[in-house]
Amino acid sequence: MRNITFSVLLAAGLAMAAPAYAETDFNNVLTGIAQSLMSQQLDQNAYAAAQNLNTVSGYRNYLAKFPNGVYRLNAEQALARLGAVVDPRPTPLPDSGAQSAAYIEASLGLSRSQRILIQRQLTAIGYPTGVADGLWGANTRKAIARWQTANRLTATGYVTAQQVSVIGQQAGTAVGPGPDGTVTGDDPVEESLLSLTYVERRDIQMRLTRLGYNTYGADGVFGRNTRRALATWQRDAGLRVTGYLTADELRSLRRQSGG
Repeated sequence: MRNITFSVLLAAGLAMAAPAYAETDFNNVLTGIAQSLMSQQLDQNAYAAAQNLNTVSGYRNYLAKFPNGVYRLNAEQALARLGAVVDPRPTPLPDSGAQSAAYIEASLGLSRSQRILIQRQLTAIGYPTGVADGLWGANTRKAIARWQTANRLTATGYVTAQQVSVIGQQAGTAVGPGPDGTVTGDDPVEESLLSLTYVERRDIQMRLTRLGYNTYGADGVFGRNTRRALATWQRDAGLRVTGYLTADELRSLRRQSGG
């Protein structure tokens, strides 16, 4: 609430400095900002209350109040774990198609080895991704989007299973088989490649706790409690449960917890 109050006061201060001829439009914008901030806070508070209860009625109450809330998918998954019948309607991620595309890609469970191979394949067919490290940052996302545009597909920057297959077919023998194996050893390595600072680790712990996944302190050390909180968040978000963060999951966590 303190953050919302500060934002509203800041907006009010800016409004006082606005030219008279733009006052009406500017005030309308400020009103919209304040309402959006209040709505986000109410949504978060309602879901936190449902988590504290951890009952079927608690989660159903949240969904009744916020049928399109940020935590709708989490609440429905919690209901399923509790054995309740969940409304079979589609459950896309909040916001737009880009987030839904990210969810589809995440469900593929691509290992770091597989993502390195796809980066090499894209580079070989003319869509350079930079260093093939398995961390799909801005360069890889842009390369995927450019490839999708060239192949008359929706440019989301995220791949589907069919697109992975087509990229491999187009690369053909231009790229060798690449590293092989399962995802078991990749997860700690992938997180380490994010090179998270002490401040970033504390921020992640605070974000998890704010979403209801208590890390029991924000000390910048990813110990047992933080790993358990990460794993529970991944499970509730429908991700592969590892207790370690990927670059995409870090972006998703930040987006879900507000920025």
